[in-house]
Amino acid sequence: MDPLFEELLSLLRCSLNKQQPKETHLTYEQWEKIYWLARAHGLVAMVNDAIEMLPEDQKPTGNIALSWILSAERTQFHFQHQSEVLASIQQKAREHGIQLVIIKGMSLARFYPKPNSRSCGDIDIYFPGYYKFGNQLLGSPEAEVDGKHAEMKVDGVVVENHLHFLDQHYISQRRAERYIKSTLKDTTPEGYLSSMGNLVYLLMHTVCHLTAKDKLPLRNVIDWGMFMKANHDDLDPTECHRVMKHVGMNDAFNMFTLLAGEFIGYDLSAYLKGENIIQDDVVRMRELITSKKYMPPVPKGLSPIQWLKVRYSRNRQRRWLYRYLPSTAVERVTNNIIRLFYKG
Repeated sequence: MDPLFEELLSLLRCSLNKQQPKETHLTYEQWEKIYWLARAHGLVAMVNDAIEMLPEDQKPTGNIALSWILSAERTQFHFQHQSEVLASIQQKAREHGIQLVIIKGMSLARFYPKPNSRSCGDIDIYFPGYYKFGNQLLGSPEAEVDGKHAEMKVDGVVVENHLHFLDQHYISQRRAERYIKSTLKDTTPEGYLSSMGNLVYLLMHTVCHLTAKDKLPLRNVIDWGMFMKANHDDLDPTECHRVMKHVGMNDAFNMFTLLAGEFIGYDLSAYLKGENIIQDDVVRMRELITSKKYMPPVPKGLSPIQWLKVRYSRNRQRRWLYRYLPSTAVERVTNNIIRLFYKG
């Protein structure tokens, strides 16, 4: 791993675990590179929390120091505005007596030492049984579903009102969706999923990045680690594995729990006892996450034969990855055939 990325992770771990950073003497150019690495992974504000704990003579200086501070302040200002918008949506839901479930970023921030340092792109919510009324409540009654949700703006903030928690392309996704909905009765008074409901949702949301574009942001894996850390006393490892095997995602659970514990600097080994994890895959997944060396998109305008050749080549290059995706080999082949005819 790049030594500067190791420095980034070291600062991040100090921020996440409220620990004093080790003594460091980085050059201006090194701080600049770390800054852009943090920006690429959406971690600027969190890493800046650790930088603020450094002695003055060890902190970044000049323009790059200003970049750290301004970027962190923007993240925190945006989070505050999102929180106010979310509070207004919660108030409207209470006034109409309907349940509101908060998912993704705005529900995960509470697991961080400084919630407002966790960058949130938008607000994701779910109104059980009141999807259309939810759109009306948000001022966009004609909003159209794009995949699993409708997107709209509320006071300048992007809000995604979910019709489904997950995409419904594969059996694992549909099983997970049913399981999450079965836990809604245990949603917290604040509108958060129960620990087990969140476990399934977050794992499936994490792998959906790999499913859609062979991409997996580091922040998603850190989210997973911070969730597991915060709910360590509530999550029974045996029950976690039972549910993950039910939805067909036990390998992904093991992989991301292992890497998340490494990235955030917290021992999550209690969830991995007796599990056979392929070490070569750990190396590959770590590289995929930290390097962001993703595959380019499939070119447009290809003939059906050319398109199939490109898809086949990509699948061969990443065949190790499919062990951790919510799809069987038969589902993938069928999905590619459907997409081929859809393209035509």
